[in-house]
Amino acid sequence: MTGQQANGKPNQGPKHRNDREVRSEPNDRQRKKGRSPERIGKKARRAGRIGKLTASLLLILPILPIHGGSVFAVSAADRASGSSAPAAKAGQGPRDAAEVQAFLDDFFARDDIAKPGGAAAVSVVQNGRVLASRTYGEAAQMPGGTTEARDRFRIGSVSKVFTAAAVMQLVDQGRISLDDDIELYLDGYTLNNPYGKKVTVGDLLTHTTGFEVREPPDAGYVTDRSRKPVSLAESVFEVFPPVVREPGTSYMYDNFASRLQGYLVQQVSGESFGSYMDNHLFRPLGMTSSDFSLTEADERHLVPSYGPDAEAIPVYRFSPEEWPEGSMVSTADDMASFIQMLQNGGRTKTGETVLSPESVQAMMTYQAAIHPSLPDTTYGLEGAVVPSKTNGERVVSKGGDIQGYSSLLWLLPDRSTGVFVSYNANSELRSELFTAFMDRYYPGKSIYRAAPGFQPNSRQELARFTGLYSDLRIKLFTRIETDGDGSLVVSDLFSRHRLKQIGELLFVDEQGAPLAFKADPDGQIIDMKYSNLFSYSVKVPEHPAAFLDVPAEHPYAPYILPLKSLGYTGGEASQPFRPEETVSRGAFIQAFNAVWSLPPSPNPPLFKDTVRSPYGRDIQAAVEAGLLSGTGSGLFEPDRPIRREEAASIVVRLLAVTGIRQPDPSARLKPGASDWAAQAVSSAVLWKLHGPEVTESAGKSDYKPQQPLLKQELAALLFTMLEPQ
Repeated sequence: MTGQQANGKPNQGPKHRNDREVRSEPNDRQRKKGRSPERIGKKARRAGRIGKLTASLLLILPILPIHGGSVFAVSAADRASGSSAPAAKAGQGPRDAAEVQAFLDDFFARDDIAKPGGAAAVSVVQNGRVLASRTYGEAAQMPGGTTEARDRFRIGSVSKVFTAAAVMQLVDQGRISLDDDIELYLDGYTLNNPYGKKVTVGDLLTHTTGFEVREPPDAGYVTDRSRKPVSLAESVFEVFPPVVREPGTSYMYDNFASRLQGYLVQQVSGESFGSYMDNHLFRPLGMTSSDFSLTEADERHLVPSYGPDAEAIPVYRFSPEEWPEGSMVSTADDMASFIQMLQNGGRTKTGETVLSPESVQAMMTYQAAIHPSLPDTTYGLEGAVVPSKTNGERVVSKGGDIQGYSSLLWLLPDRSTGVFVSYNANSELRSELFTAFMDRYYPGKSIYRAAPGFQPNSRQELARFTGLYSDLRIKLFTRIETDGDGSLVVSDLFSRHRLKQIGELLFVDEQGAPLAFKADPDGQIIDMKYSNLFSYSVKVPEHPAAFLDVPAEHPYAPYILPLKSLGYTGGEASQPFRPEETVSRGAFIQAFNAVWSLPPSPNPPLFKDTVRSPYGRDIQAAVEAGLLSGTGSGLFEPDRPIRREEAASIVVRLLAVTGIRQPDPSARLKPGASDWAAQAVSSAVLWKLHGPEVTESAGKSDYKPQQPLLKQELAALLFTMLEPQ
């Protein structure tokens, strides 16, 4: 609960002003909020939606942790009792409880980690024995003045492991098969699937369904207890995605697939999802403080979380009430019990069988991998959060982020070792703990080095890897080029890296991070996995099909045709694109939302003139995400052509607030931009967010801010928004 999605507060309703135009300039307070943790490569990267829009991507989200100070502090008592941890024997793993607890005390006391206002729960289990199960925190910040083992944390997408375990229970019972077509359990619903291959239960578990990305909507976060949540079934069928890739071929981290797993559990068992989890997992395991929903009585045991401005994030619930992909709350003790069960071959401490040994093994074994050295998923778990720091060990893990909380569960099946951490902030603390733990207990060399005698491809042979790649989930582009020394140069919106080949279809960058490619049966490169470890990036065709009125030589073909090949423009090649047609305000919002996977809102429209508009739900979603505020007097004017400065303002706002880029007012512009849009127009010029329509004379750029945006210019704006500069 990935997922990219964050550090801001739950949605408290749209805010609007009596402006005559769409406003975009983010103030200082806005810049601090709504950041989606997207670490791409080693450095922190923030990409995703503004405000609450980012919260959905956090159902990761993983998309990896962000850099920056964590807010964790060891209590005074812990500091007094703790001392430097005695050295562990290299390679033997954690064996002594006192030593493990001393290691954790030292870790959470580090100056770059121990900060006021934070709390963390940690469990370490080896060979079925709990070596540590405790919480750390700033006592003054915690309910009742202390952090205790009963205190609960939201564990985000680590919830997915439990949902997958429930599916595997039903497999054990013969009530469902991994090879079953999921349509068998959808009450007659037929998938929009143009491929001659069914989507199976196994595809759901490995996130290889081929579904178009669907993130949970902002309306799924609820602070008003009087509001009735929608049912799990309603939430599934309202947004059921089409199949846009051949099932079973490409990995894309998928919150919807995990939610659908929960719906299948409900359908097959005849119990509600929450009741099933309680009756068949939590109770047998003695996980008395774990649940997928949060009652008012339980709230007093939920550790509070804080945004980047140190303000407490209000307690929130979900709609539907239980999210199979990410709403679970748990404790250090409960998670230790779950790890024990996995290490005991599916048996509880009392000897009851919860999972068969075969199902446990399937959850510990990678079922999908773009490359043997860069695995994707098991049934319910994923690759290591820091692949270069596995130190040669086999690691399966699951990270999770949701507003105000981040978590990580990692297991070393060959060592019968498991660790869980959850904390009340969105930061990369988990990656730091993973690295420190592995270096201490399982030191070794990275697997990402060339085998003796390996001969890298020549520069000419490397040319097949070059081109533009689009991430399946977060949509951003990565460009790959060759260099004179036989390296690949990889650029995205945030960085530029040089990579050396160390194996067939496998490369490594200067920091040890791996990149793997996937080829089709003819040897043509089709997919790549690098900085975003939670989905593939598909190679954009070098010669995409043209529209009737947009041939390859059209000045806007470099923008329109790649977007068409990725499914962003709509329309068939046999139909005209009409590149010089104006774009309405509503149509712009719909196109913009589609690129950023912002789903239509189920809430009533804020604006009076969007109630019957075909774009009404898209406009409402953009309002709730903080992207726009309307034209004043309760109107949005969805059918009015959008001016170029309005469109630029929305794009620049997203790129600025998410930290992808910082606004730059230094461009020399010809007069014409409204005062409120001047900085955005300047940024759009300097960031080259446009096509050939922007001209320059006498050292000044003419962005034509008051002119209506044309379809060809919209394509250029969207393409350059995603493209490395």
